[in-house]
Amino acid sequence: MSFSSEVKKELGMIQADLCCQKAELYGIIRYKAQLVIQRNHFGIQISTTLNVVARRIISLFRNIYNIKSELLAYKRMNLDYKVKYVLSFNEGEKEFLKDLGILNSDNTIREDFNRNIIKCDECKKSLMRGLFMCQGSVNDPKSKGYHLEMIIDNEEDIPYLIKYLEEYSMTPKVVKRSKGNVIYLKKAEQIGDFLGLIGAVSSLFKFEDARIEKDYSNNYNRVLNCDISNDQRVLMTAQRQLDEIRYIVSIKGDKEFTPRLLDAIKLRTQYPDYSLSELSEVAYDVIGKRITKSGLGHCFSDIHDMYINLKGKK
Repeated sequence: MSFSSEVKKELGMIQADLCCQKAELYGIIRYKAQLVIQRNHFGIQISTTLNVVARRIISLFRNIYNIKSELLAYKRMNLDYKVKYVLSFNEGEKEFLKDLGILNSDNTIREDFNRNIIKCDECKKSLMRGLFMCQGSVNDPKSKGYHLEMIIDNEEDIPYLIKYLEEYSMTPKVVKRSKGNVIYLKKAEQIGDFLGLIGAVSSLFKFEDARIEKDYSNNYNRVLNCDISNDQRVLMTAQRQLDEIRYIVSIKGDKEFTPRLLDAIKLRTQYPDYSLSELSEVAYDVIGKRITKSGLGHCFSDIHDMYINLKGKK
């Protein structure tokens, strides 16, 4: 089972107040259902490939309106062989469609977003839950990137949905694709906030655990790569310093070096793979006096200048 399916399975078991159940059902019908109109007879059909979503819709209709549904299931042979569930509701259709604000009082379809369906803050969360249940998906947190999206055909609803998410400190983006308008989140923290918002608490914990584990692994690898890079840089620098010392000695001998530079050369020769900090730490044991990392840096800078001058003259 995918992570999205696990999230929706958890959402399908959430208990809510009647007004919140209506908001969730409104989100499902407005963004997923097909209205069937024949001779002033209204019905709706909702299709899904997830059994948990089908059960949730049936449960909402039963709890709110005490209406039963017709359920058909068949395999999509020409696609991925998943079972497709089609739910039809033809009982008391005008009454519940008007109650939800899908139909106007004159039996015409209401085009604008029904803001009256939101009775409390929890209704906003329930609306988002209904939208995600039927039109949403979220990447497995163990995958390469983080991504949560919801497809919206009703472009005029987007400002309301964006506003609701922004009220909870999320900054969703919108992109238009062939399948419709897509509201999406890509920041891991905000995806976690969204899962908590719609009530998927167990999935939120799983998401955060996987994110922490992945971030720890990424940080560890980053630090390890950084350490390896630093070690390589230290070795390359030390080798360059030794080569420059040997070149100067081969041309001028060691009389060109001051006592200060001879101390640095002695440290570098005995510890060819040490960084300047490490050379500073062993300086007292090797030359009988302390010398700072900065002091060693100046010494090797002077040796480098001598090397450049000799190279230029030659």
